[in-house]
Amino acid sequence: MENIRFIIASIILIVLAILKQVHIIQLNSYNLDQQIIWYKKNITTFAFNIALIISTILFYEFRFIPAYYLIILAMIGMLIENMPRKQKKRLVFTARIKRLIFVCILLFVILFLINTFALGNNIKYVLYLTAINPVVIFIAYLICLPIENSFRKKFMNEARDIIKSRIEEKPYLYTIGITGSFGKTSVKYYLSNILKYKYSVCITPESYNTPMGAVLTIKNDLKNINDVFICEMGARRVGDIKEICDIVSPFSCVVTDVGNMHLDTFKNIENVLKTKFELVDAVCENANKAGYILLNGDNNLIRNNAKSYDNKDRKIFFYGLNDNNDFYARDIECSDRGTKFTFVTDVGKSKTKSDGSRIDNTSFEVETSLLGKYNIMNLVAAISFSLLMNVDKNDIINAVKKIEAVPHRLQLLSYDKNNIIIDDAYNSNPLGARNAVDVLSTFKDYIKVIITPGMVELYDKQDIENESFAEYASKKVDYAIVVGHTNKLALDRGFEKNMNKEKIIDIDRVEAAIAYARNNISGKKVILLENDLSDNY
Repeated sequence: MENIRFIIASIILIVLAILKQVHIIQLNSYNLDQQIIWYKKNITTFAFNIALIISTILFYEFRFIPAYYLIILAMIGMLIENMPRKQKKRLVFTARIKRLIFVCILLFVILFLINTFALGNNIKYVLYLTAINPVVIFIAYLICLPIENSFRKKFMNEARDIIKSRIEEKPYLYTIGITGSFGKTSVKYYLSNILKYKYSVCITPESYNTPMGAVLTIKNDLKNINDVFICEMGARRVGDIKEICDIVSPFSCVVTDVGNMHLDTFKNIENVLKTKFELVDAVCENANKAGYILLNGDNNLIRNNAKSYDNKDRKIFFYGLNDNNDFYARDIECSDRGTKFTFVTDVGKSKTKSDGSRIDNTSFEVETSLLGKYNIMNLVAAISFSLLMNVDKNDIINAVKKIEAVPHRLQLLSYDKNNIIIDDAYNSNPLGARNAVDVLSTFKDYIKVIITPGMVELYDKQDIENESFAEYASKKVDYAIVVGHTNKLALDRGFEKNMNKEKIIDIDRVEAAIAYARNNISGKKVILLENDLSDNY
């Protein structure tokens, strides 16, 4: 009877572990490198698994009777660790996930059968198998990788053929790639909203910026009536952008920024820069001569690296907030109601459009409901490229007035008499986080509250970047709520530089932090949600 209880408990634990682990694999984009990094960072998650192995050895091999109760405690601990919790992003039962779950179950069934018919149905092997469930699930994942890669290659080839056929048609499809450490999703949305005044535009939706994101958009959303396809291109390692470019064949590109992002896999900023410029290389190699390369000229890494492309047969332009760019913004006025600025075109005589026509130097006033200077940087990129694509100036002005914030990127999420919430929860980075705090400081006569779990994937710079950001924010906010444990120590150190400890609150989850700010901090307040970490952190 006792053995039956252990077997039932083991089956329940294994099922729960499978669901949790495949969810983590999905959150890590099915990427082997990221999954291994996750295991290294979360080794303590498997403390009860290790405890179960040790207690099983003590009880069954050495007959240490008290270890029986340790087995029960270890299994209870594993149950608590793997119990379903409220998830920010739920497990999506895609075909790929179903195949992975099937292989996981198949492996466990085979191992149970081996124990039943070859090892004498010994309960200790059932307990060992329960304890090593992460290893079995990882093996199942490795077994699935070549199968999934074959599916992936097939779908990518189909998407590549669709793009090739559309490019060869008349009128041909104009393809634009957008990449950068940050800002690429915003630029994509802003640019598409302006280009729609003149062209039929298809874009990769939301934050789809992987090869399969591009493939799904091409196969499901790209229509014959579309004149322009804008593809957002993300990367976590060298070669990622090139892989997307091989599918999309970009005529033109925008590089928004290069900074400390995804350093867990990139390791250093040089690899980040090299990878972002894989898009520039692809545009230069494209046989079509109607392309432009639009680069963030305020970023010295980008500007200096662009010098090696001076002799390439492409039109290179720079944009930014400084007046040494071909396109820039001046006289920027930010408030809690939006932003005004003057857009300036100051292109040298040697630079012309791809058809040989000159670009007139001009300036015009722009108004937008978007908040903050960093949004203006992204708007300048979109306006600049729209001018290169011959969109009328008045259409640009009208389009910009109507543009709304991209969800979770300095978005006014909620407004009532006593609470304004600014949602900047997506993928925070050191520069963007500071800009968000600057936006917060534009709200006069409000109590300013920041809610943040800090920033991740910064490799050996993670602690120092989070502490530095918190110190910067501590000079401009009244209350700081630190969410979770990932960056708690570094953030607390930074906030304590200029804030009283009683105004620094530690809370486990974002929802609870928002409720605390609403209900426990009195007065009229503006609450900034700066970043939110997915369930694999």
